[in-house]
Amino acid sequence: MAPSNAPQLLPWSNAELEALLRDLIDHGVETPKADLKEELDTGTNDGKADLLKDIGAIANTYATEYHDYGFLIYGVTRNAITGVKTTQTDTDKLQSHIEELLKAYLSPMPQIYVIGFTSKQGERWGVVVIPPRNTKPHMFVKNLQAVDAKRSRKRGEWFVRRGSTTDVGLPEDLAVITQRQMDSMLEPLRESVRTLQSRVARTEEQYTSALFKLVTASALQKGASQGPETHGEVADTSASVLGLDLPTRLKQRLQRQGDALANELVSEAMALRELLDGGNTTLPWSPQPTDLDAAANRQMIETLEKGTQQLMASFATILLHDRNGSFTDALLRVAKTLARAVQPSGVGFNLIGPALRDYPLVMLLYTAFVSGTQANSGGILKRLLEIPLRQRGRENRGNILSAFLYVRRAKELFNTAFGGHWCEPIAMRIRQVLSDHIGDLFAGIAEPEYFFRGEFVLALAAIDRGITDKIQIERIAPLPGLYLYLTEANDVIRDFISERPDWLNDVYRNPLPEILRIFDSNWSKAVSSDCIGTGVYGLNASTLYQLAGGSGP
Repeated sequence: MAPSNAPQLLPWSNAELEALLRDLIDHGVETPKADLKEELDTGTNDGKADLLKDIGAIANTYATEYHDYGFLIYGVTRNAITGVKTTQTDTDKLQSHIEELLKAYLSPMPQIYVIGFTSKQGERWGVVVIPPRNTKPHMFVKNLQAVDAKRSRKRGEWFVRRGSTTDVGLPEDLAVITQRQMDSMLEPLRESVRTLQSRVARTEEQYTSALFKLVTASALQKGASQGPETHGEVADTSASVLGLDLPTRLKQRLQRQGDALANELVSEAMALRELLDGGNTTLPWSPQPTDLDAAANRQMIETLEKGTQQLMASFATILLHDRNGSFTDALLRVAKTLARAVQPSGVGFNLIGPALRDYPLVMLLYTAFVSGTQANSGGILKRLLEIPLRQRGRENRGNILSAFLYVRRAKELFNTAFGGHWCEPIAMRIRQVLSDHIGDLFAGIAEPEYFFRGEFVLALAAIDRGITDKIQIERIAPLPGLYLYLTEANDVIRDFISERPDWLNDVYRNPLPEILRIFDSNWSKAVSSDCIGTGVYGLNASTLYQLAGGSGP
């Protein structure tokens, strides 16, 4: 069953978090970031000492799994959920009590979320989630005397996890923590330096190219009546006169006509990347989704949209009109530049801040699928879907579609910023932005038609990915979107499927009939619990496709 008070700012949905924890319990293996407990004792000094030691140790330990989040799972034994008998089952009260203990005894105070679950058999169990923070080490700042002297804690003590055991922190552990936190804090600066170096190099290249063209044109004009000298020979002479080195001269000769525009497109993406990575005041890391902050949040969202506007128009233009594929590589380079999940270093943040920084990538993916669906550009869309979503300092790479999961953390902020109560406020806003900035490129095509077709193709990509990753069929769902809720989407999607879009076999790895069958059975899993999916009610996409004579690859 769903947790009783799951926060909206974790990297997992309620169902995903419960599945992750159950997997840990079933395997019965404790890790540096996961500990299993039958009960949480907050009523005795012995219990308090153990609890604070465990939370502090998990918080002080780095690990790449689970996005560096830690879990103190209670009401369980190895391989089984047993339910709690003495632990407080009101998770709000339990969290408040644990926070009071942390505040009194540990500094800096670790952040926690206490989340409760109920099994099908009625057992109550839960987890203390410990988010990653660059404020290590968390030390005892006050003595805690226990009945068992070995459990007593002294001021200045701190602990770390080594495998499945908890040990006293040593000087070498502090050295590792210091180095990691220093690297983490310096990474944004290093990234800014790399971006600046790239932009300076690009400016120098543009200057050299412009000067080269100017000298070459002058030489051609001057020598027009002096013999049959070729343009290439004049160019080589011009490069030599300018004193350009051999690699630069070769580059000038080999550069194609469209390279300058492609480079300009990538430079635009790099400028946006710099905005997303920076800590400027117009794009804070801890925005609050409240009515009091609505104006500031609206301005923040509009800043991101303005920074993405030219890229959106460029994506649409390329997908709709670049029949020769001259700018496909540049389009993919832009997507790769922005396909990075971001978390700050050395500054306070909530998960809405990083979520907002996924918004430009999500806007561009919407643009690509709306435009690519109109142009039947299946091959390019497939290459976009194969781009990994990089995460700084982590070995694992998620699929680019993970950006849609992350950006949903900002759902409430979008609703308050624009005064709405939509089931999908981010998709609603993207629809408006698309209409305003690239709608003219779809002349003669109704806005619902191009928008909902593209959104539906994008939504099915999540099912295709689930099949490829061998996820259990009942757990696979399409991406959420406006098509689920707006009745105007129903006829658009019906007509689209009835047209036999067999070109979609170029987009997905798995057969379209299989994807549509899973969509029909599982689309309701993507619908918000407080909303009704009228947009696809009675659709039966698989049957429509078969009746139209559609076939797999």
